[in-house]
Amino acid sequence: MSKKQVKGIVILLQLFLIGALFLPAGTIIGSAKNQDDATLSVFRMMDRYAGMGFADDARFYMIFAGLFPAAVIVLLLVLKERKNFEAGIILSAFYATASACFYSAAKTKMVDYATMTILPNLIILVSLLSLVMLIRGFFMDTPEGAAKRKN
Repeated sequence: MSKKQVKGIVILLQLFLIGALFLPAGTIIGSAKNQDDATLSVFRMMDRYAGMGFADDARFYMIFAGLFPAAVIVLLLVLKERKNFEAGIILSAFYATASACFYSAAKTKMVDYATMTILPNLIILVSLLSLVMLIRGFFMDTPEGAAKRKN
């Protein structure tokens, strides 16, 4: 697998993470009347979580969830050599940690309000897979000094 393929896979995974914010991540307990109103997207879940008194936590995750995958894509395309993978690894690690913390806290705090679907677990899994791919790309990219020493 080449560096270009690794970049392409990581970009697709990051685009999935951005798109997953609009998919249903939970269902509201006890609302069987209208199925459309019973689903919670990630943004709606953050809004409800903020309404429960955790506004700072919800705002923090909203910033992470919206900006970090987009920043990883931009950094992969703009930065050269190993710096693109280095920056992506750092941002992906923060994103995976923030996602795991937010979804576990939301699941605990919103136990009486909503049940979670498989999507939060899938978001965490995809962010970790993206992190692994970035680490692979980092190790595939040889440092400048090593390339000069071989010649």
